[in-house]
Amino acid sequence: MSNNFLVRQILKAGGKFFVGASIAIGTLCPIVLSSSRVLADSTTLGIPSDAQQALLNLVLQGVLADTIAFAPNGGWVILDSPNSYNTPNGYDTNNLPSAALNDLAAIHQKNLIINTIAFTPKGEWVIIYGGNGFYHSANFPQDALNELKTINQKNLTINQIAFTPNGKWVIIGNNGNNAYWSANFPQDVIAKIKTIYQQPPTIYSPIISIAFTPKSEWIIIANGGYGIYYSGNFPQNIVSTINQLIPYAPNVPNGTYYDHNLLNIGFSPNNGWALLYNPSPLEVEGL
Repeated sequence: MSNNFLVRQILKAGGKFFVGASIAIGTLCPIVLSSSRVLADSTTLGIPSDAQQALLNLVLQGVLADTIAFAPNGGWVILDSPNSYNTPNGYDTNNLPSAALNDLAAIHQKNLIINTIAFTPKGEWVIIYGGNGFYHSANFPQDALNELKTINQKNLTINQIAFTPNGKWVIIGNNGNNAYWSANFPQDVIAKIKTIYQQPPTIYSPIISIAFTPKSEWIIIANGGYGIYYSGNFPQNIVSTINQLIPYAPNVPNGTYYDHNLLNIGFSPNNGWALLYNPSPLEVEGL
């Protein structure tokens, strides 16, 4: 059974976020969850059934799921987006270490926002909260910990941290405008990060998320979630799914609006994946 700490004032008030939801589920193809006026959507393939059900529950509640992360043992955590900057976000988990669960609960009890959570290939973990605070497990890599402390001391936000299958890491901070990486981090990813930062500024965050498959393939969600960059051997079924959501990714003209923007992608230990996206930002504004 999953641990559910989804706290929603709107649900307590008996309100509704969506109408006319339609859900199509396939067995041999990705599960696609869609709605005419819903805040969250996802496409999943090969992830645990309880994680799929948790995502489905969020869709039915009209809640925006903006982060999903998998531990090496198959455990998982889903974070949803807070309703406001001073409202804590909810989370759903299963099969996580008790210390991580305790820290998640402590953060929530302090009414602080959980920015992200990440797992190393060996199962160590870090939880970023309140902009640049963090809790971490014992034996968390010291070089990554030192960088997190430096960012914290500069009072910059920490948006995401991702690990390669061999334990190298990258931290995205300052609302996507800064990136920090470990020694011996993949050079092709560094080159692409630098290319993104050399592009003319837009209204969008340059980098939203970076993720690695168990086979070391990588993807960068950029341009405020409207563009993607990926390695040459990245799974084409995922690229095809994304291109159906964002037809012209990754070359998104400045100011162009599309119906979907990507939020996050997570890979399970068995190479399953879950892609989170916002189906219609303009509709959300009209609710």
